[in-house]
Amino acid sequence: MATESDVVSVLSAYPDDFRSAEIESLGAAGGFSGARFWRVRSDAGLFCLRRWPRANPSADRLEFIQAVLWHVDREGFALAPLPLCTRSRKGYVRRMGYFWELAPWMPGEADFWEDPTDEKLTAAMIALAEFHLAAATFPLPDPPTGLSRGIRDRRRQLREWTSGDLERLRAAVERGLWPELECRAEALFRLVPRGADRVLVLLDAAVQSKVPLQPCIRDVWHNHVLFEGSRVSGLIDFGSMAADNVAADVARLLGSMVRDDAHRWQVGLDAYGSVRGLSETEVSLVYAFDRSTVLMAGLTWIDWIYRQRRVFEDREAIPDRLDEIIRRLRHLVGR
Repeated sequence: MATESDVVSVLSAYPDDFRSAEIESLGAAGGFSGARFWRVRSDAGLFCLRRWPRANPSADRLEFIQAVLWHVDREGFALAPLPLCTRSRKGYVRRMGYFWELAPWMPGEADFWEDPTDEKLTAAMIALAEFHLAAATFPLPDPPTGLSRGIRDRRRQLREWTSGDLERLRAAVERGLWPELECRAEALFRLVPRGADRVLVLLDAAVQSKVPLQPCIRDVWHNHVLFEGSRVSGLIDFGSMAADNVAADVARLLGSMVRDDAHRWQVGLDAYGSVRGLSETEVSLVYAFDRSTVLMAGLTWIDWIYRQRRVFEDREAIPDRLDEIIRRLRHLVGR
């Protein structure tokens, strides 16, 4: 565990404004990535210090993420927290085998579920479309058009599940390790095979489609969109950023915010399309991304817990997360 003196040591790499900062530990801040966070009050204002997990990202990936954020800011997108530069003009500090990043504290609350209005949904989707427009001009080393990496990965993973890995995962569920998850795991093992064929059809079609590729957030969901009233005040957590088609982000955000509400799906798609139009192919990819997430997200959690033996600080939140996945999975297989 990092101590306050460790945090002070990291802050010493930044300008003098942070020498007498007040530091408040936030732990994992409700996340599951392994990152740790601190709220930092300094003469320069309020900031968030993030210690990335030891294994991820690499220096190259972190520099890519930060380069995209600086790029979208220059393009006029002001809702992302820009990493501060150290005295040595780097966007991060390396201490004790970790990367540390300091950025402004973004105002607002992720409260769409508490106040789910069409106005807020529209604001969220417009903000996402504006981010995509700003990021579209970021120079990538790969061709600007190609196959979606996310769709290819999901198709490969689903083929593995249906070729025997699902039964191997079922056998790995150790009784008594997480008693509160055992019935949920069994529900997943019953439901996933019932939806696998139809989702595989979607992925088989989507994987053939050549689409525009650009930096995408890839984990933009309810908890990462902050509001002040009905206005989006910030987007946070860009740790999964990579090149893909915008459909990956549209599906992730809509699926997490409105689940299976068909009316609000259309409200969200219309709002996004008012800023950055979606082709018919991209709309098909949106649904392929969403349905495959619904089908496989629960299995990913079971794999993390029983085979990879990952440890999560907020263990009590995981059953609720699985319950939500199972509700959407039941809706999918019941169509």
